[in-house]
Order: sequence, then structure tokens, then C-alpha cells
Amino acid sequence: MSDTHLEIERTYDLPEGGDLPDLIGAGGILRTEHQEPFELDATYWDTERYDLVASHVTVRRRTGGPDAGWHIKRAASDTVRHEEHFPLTDDADTVPDEVLAALFTERRGRELRPVVRITTTRTVTRLLDEDGDQIAELADDQVVAQRLDDDAPEAPRTWREVEVETVGDVDTQVAHELFSALDGRFAAVGAAPAAVSSKLARGLAGAPAPRLQTADKPDRGTAARALTKRLRKLRATLLAQEALLRSGGQADLRETAAAALGIAAVIGSYRPAFPETDAVDRAADAAEGLAAVTARAALAEYLVDGLPRASTPAQDALVDVMTRERILAATRERRAVAVRDVVAFLQGEPFLELLDVLDDAAERPAPTAWALRPPKQVAQDVSAIEKPRVRELVRDALGEDDDSSAVLDREAAAREATEHAWRAATRARMAMDVLGDDAFPHALWKRIGDAADVLTERVRSLHALDVLRVHSGIAEHGGEGTFGYGVLAGDRVRLAEESYDEAVHALNRV
Repeated sequence: MSDTHLEIERTYDLPEGGDLPDLIGAGGILRTEHQEPFELDATYWDTERYDLVASHVTVRRRTGGPDAGWHIKRAASDTVRHEEHFPLTDDADTVPDEVLAALFTERRGRELRPVVRITTTRTVTRLLDEDGDQIAELADDQVVAQRLDDDAPEAPRTWREVEVETVGDVDTQVAHELFSALDGRFAAVGAAPAAVSSKLARGLAGAPAPRLQTADKPDRGTAARALTKRLRKLRATLLAQEALLRSGGQADLRETAAAALGIAAVIGSYRPAFPETDAVDRAADAAEGLAAVTARAALAEYLVDGLPRASTPAQDALVDVMTRERILAATRERRAVAVRDVVAFLQGEPFLELLDVLDDAAERPAPTAWALRPPKQVAQDVSAIEKPRVRELVRDALGEDDDSSAVLDREAAAREATEHAWRAATRARMAMDVLGDDAFPHALWKRIGDAADVLTERVRSLHALDVLRVHSGIAEHGGEGTFGYGVLAGDRVRLAEESYDEAVHALNRV
């Protein structure tokens, strides 16, 4: 069992032997209570590549003090961290399975090892307001850090720092106002906010950390520069949503799908920009798989919002409450299944391999000569591949029905073909967005976008009809009325037919 809380703190560098400033009157502090010093002993863990440090995550086993145990800290900014606590275990040499599971993505599935041991002599001062309630806690720390890698220096690093951490559910803005007030007091005694606020970062200074080795950005004016910038942004978005999904939080499924499709667009459409390795090929396949599973989840999210109601008030008034509630329950269950599928994909080896490639592309870009050309030249090559590819998939999705197959089989095939075309058109538009319509012909960029929009509506309608047909049959079998299902189905048939005609028109213009 673990518990999580928000940690808002600021660290100050204080000269050795220097006195703490007088804080009375700063930020509502009217009284202080000094406590006796105590010892903390913490061992920090990371992968051999230092994946956790690169992800702004720390994990430690700490003894001493009021919060002994295993701790995971995820930095949201220089002052704000999300801290998760796990019980202290007797085995100091093994990371508990619960901690490993919580770090699955950040450690990229790799094992952890001790990287630094930090011992701290801490003297705490409670900072109180006029009512005697605690506002914050000041920790005056004498720190000794010893790296544990094979190349570690014999002598440990030592320094003094002061941490001020708010207590309780303090608003972030209020906390920053407190820190602003304290900054002046600390400056008066020769102290300043620490350039490096993490004990781990200081303790690891000089360590051989492959994930922290970065390369220069590609030159301005090249396609590679735009690709690297876009991948950095997409990776950050994907990891933020992935963390919510993995923890059971409320992720934005449509934003997750957009990030996954964007990554698939960059790696797939611009494949010659990346090294010719099996790892990149596998990452491209993984990106396509992730795009497919997250797109279905985004579609399921849309059905929860859009299916229980008709597109016009007159039609909507004809749908009874029971029908609406049953459809809502069905779409929520479909969304839950889709989310489970996404989470399962995120826990697989292909996803970790994709993240490794994204790490290299974002942190250590090694663009090929093809990508170091001007965007317009690269766009010509991409257009030559993407345009016929989208046309073929859209043509398959809009092809004539095969009368030799059963109705349900034809409908399932139509949904699948439409999904493929939808993702292809959307991915192509995202690929073009990376370099912009300054590189791609504006007319082509617009037509691909129109095709993507039309196919979005069509795939939504086809999936909506599938849900309605299934649950209308269940209702009929149970002796319930099916009129409401018919109203909603008729509405969706109309939308599907309209989107079919628009898709044919869009196809002819691509």
C-alpha cells in the first residue's frame, strides 16, 4: 500500500557556518519552533542508463526521521513534486515489486541498482502563523553523498542546504508567494535558491549517465530540426497521459490518441530521417500499434458523449430514458474495455522499445543526410508516398459491397477498412503539419485534412450503428421496446450516408 501527496518546497544554498535568517514576519510567519537534530540515511536507485534521473524521477530507501520507507518523487517543476510513499522493507538490497511496478515506464522496464548513498544531519524548524498553526517546515541539512558506481571518487561530496516545505493542502500560488517572501530574507545572509535543488543530482555529479548525454539540436532550416522539436513535444504529452492511465487517473483519451498518431506520423512518414536499424523499424511498428489502440479508445470516448443523444432536438425527444441509459451503460463499458487495451499495450515490450527510440530522437538526435535537407525537398518525398497510400486506403474503405458475404461480415469489414483509412488520412495530415503548408502544397494539405475529417465522422457513425444494433437486439430479445434505438440508428445512418458521399468527393480531390 502506498500514499501520495504533493510536495511544494524550495531549496537554498547556505554558506558553511552561516546563520539562518530571521523569518519572523515573512509570508505570515510569526513564530518558530526549533527541534533537535536527527539522522537520515537514504540510498537512491536508478537503471544502468540513469533512466529515472532523465525522467525527473527519484526513488530511494530512507531510514530515520518521521517518513522512513521507500519514496518515489516525480518533479512537476523546480519547486513542486508528487511524492509517493511505500512501507520500509527489511531487505535493503531489493526494490519492492510494488515500487518497481510504479516505475515501469520511467525505468523503461529495466532493473534498478543503487547509485548513491546520501546521509543527512537534519535540524527542523517549524514555521507557525499567528494562531500557532504550522505554515511550513524548514530543514537545515548537512549532507554527505557517496556515489556507488565503479568510477566513484573515494571522497564523498559534502554541502549544506536549507529546504523550506509547505505543509497541508496549500495552494501552489500561496506557496510561491511564501517563497518569494523568504527569498529576500535568505539573500540578506548570503543565501540564494539552489541552482540544483535535488540532493540526488548533486550526489551524482560526474557519474557516467548515458541517458543524460545529449547532442546538439539539428541546424535551423532543416527538416530534422522540425522533426526533433515535434517528437519532444509528442513524447512529453504521451508520457503525461500514460502516467494518468497507468495510475488509474482520468486521462484525456483523445489527446492520448492524437499524441500516438503524431508519433506514428513522424516515425512512419519520415522513416528515412532515422537510422536504418531494426530498433527503429520495431519502434515504427509499435507506434502504429499504439496509434490504433488509442484511436479506438478515443472513438469509445466519443461514443459515450455522442451516441445517447440524436443530432436534432426533435429526434432526441423521441428517445426514452431507459434506452438512453442502456446505451450510456454500453458505451461506458466499451470505453472501459478500450482503456484496458491501451493500458495493456503500455505495459508491453514494444512500447518500451518505442520509448527508447523516442529518447534517442529527442535527446540525442542523429539525423540522416535525407533529413538535413530543406523542408520543401523532404516534403516532396513524403508527398510521393503518402498521397497514393491515403488514396488506396480510402478507396478500399469506400469500395462496393461484396454481395457474396454475410451482412454482418460486410459491415465489420467496412468498419475495419474505414478505421484504416481514417488513421492513414489523419496520420498523413499530422505528418504534413510537422513541416507546415510552407513545405507541402496547401491544396494537398487541405484535401488530406478534409478526407481525415470526413472519415472521422464516418467511422464514428459505423461504430455507433454497431452498438445500436447489438443492444437493440438485446432489448428486443428481452421484450423491451426498440423505437428509441431505431431513432438513433436512423440518425446515424443519415450521418454515415452523408459522410460516404463527402468521402467520395474528398477521395476524388486527393
